[in-house]
Amino acid sequence: MSKNIEQLRNTPDDDLVKEHDELPKHTAVGVNYYLSELDRRERNRAMKATENLARNAYRLSWANTIMAGVAAVAAIIALLK
Repeated sequence: MSKNIEQLRNTPDDDLVKEHDELPKHTAVGVNYYLSELDRRERNRAMKATENLARNAYRLSWANTIMAGVAAVAAIIALLK
């Protein structure tokens, strides 16, 4: 039995996994089954890489801000001497 969109979205992940695990007993697996899983794994790897890139860019921007502050203080000290 299939669910409508609202039911599907409200179903907890564990229940979806249980329902999915019951299907192979009654369903033949096609090529798209494997292709979909490979695609999902690739999207997860890409998402993790994007998160790492964003985190590193954030850290770099803070390092750049600190270095700019140090440079400004050094310039002010140089002007006062």
